[in-house]
Amino acid sequence: MTGIYEQLLDAWRKERHGADIQPLPEGFFAEMTSYVSKLREQTRMHEKGSLRGRIARQERENAERMLRELSSLRLRKIVVAELDGAAIIRSALTREEKTLHTDLKRLLSDHEDRVKSILVGRVPQVKARPLPGKGLKVVRFLQAVPAIMGIDMKTYGPFKPEDVVSIPAENAENLIRRGIAKEVEIPE
Repeated sequence: MTGIYEQLLDAWRKERHGADIQPLPEGFFAEMTSYVSKLREQTRMHEKGSLRGRIARQERENAERMLRELSSLRLRKIVVAELDGAAIIRSALTREEKTLHTDLKRLLSDHEDRVKSILVGRVPQVKARPLPGKGLKVVRFLQAVPAIMGIDMKTYGPFKPEDVVSIPAENAENLIRRGIAKEVEIPE
């Protein structure tokens, strides 16, 4: 797992020192989700006071801290670029960040429209529109799955067969398509 840690460390350093958002390898966050899940398992397997236990715990804490900071830095760069009207290289964004960026652009555009209404003396119209892809779906897992990074950038899992959970709809649909989970119908 040292190679994955090095990959995370490299991405974290580049993001901290680069002015623009740095490109990440395809499936980066999915790989990091699996990595952190394995680190959590290692931490549980080793005795807390043992040398291996302390090393595993420290590696997990470092990895989690770098992932949180990496995600936060990238979010901040996306928001600041959009507020400043600066170009964002969409190919540098992950799939989840592209969705976030699209939603952010729409929210900022709606806000700008409200400000324009105020400036011309009209009461701004507030449109209640749900964000695309938002909402949760309840699924039952058919097989064991390591923790996953949700479209909302939160970690879900790990899961065992027969676990029933609510996860973001887009992630649920992907798992259902792949035969990993089944949707659970909840009567309204």
